Amino acid sequence: MADSKENFEPFDFYRTGMGFTWSESSFLWRNNNEEFLKLSDYGITKQDVYSYEQLIKQRRQEAAERHKIYVHRSNFFKVMAVLLLVFIFFFIVGHFNDFMRGYGKLFDILCYPVYIGLIWVSYKYAYPYLAFVIESAQEKFEEARNYPNNGHPDGYDPRIEKYFNDLLWKLREHPLV
Repeated sequence: MADSKENFEPFDFYRTGMGFTWSESSFLWRNNNEEFLKLSDYGITKQDVYSYEQLIKQRRQEAAERHKIYVHRSNFFKVMAVLLLVFIFFFIVGHFNDFMRGYGKLFDILCYPVYIGLIWVSYKYAYPYLAFVIESAQEKFEEARNYPNNGHPDGYDPRIEKYFNDLLWKLREHPLV
């Protein structure tokens, strides 16, 4: 029993597998004859559930299209971050070389390990940090767009969501044999 509580994931509008048909791949199919939960106990009908299922399908398709757009924008900003790091590198190298111009060739030779170290720091620390910031911003924008109404998607129906959560819990307790 403790194992089922640890593995239980509540219904998520965009992530829970629906199957989108009353087939074996849909968790709704398992309660087709209302064996586990009665729809009337939640004040809903099969038509309400079907309409909500279609709304979920439509919203997920829209979210998938937006996700592609956000990924492309994120990639663009990552390329811009790389260009920024290259610009900063050449700015530092150029400024440092101009500053140290009078010290001779030996000093220039000793500076090359510093340049390699600067490239390594940019690759190992600066770019991953910038990529993390860009991906975090992308996730925040997607979450804000997907869940605009106090953390709920457009068309949210608490009765049907409660039914889905309870049904997922019941099905977790009674797995297919």
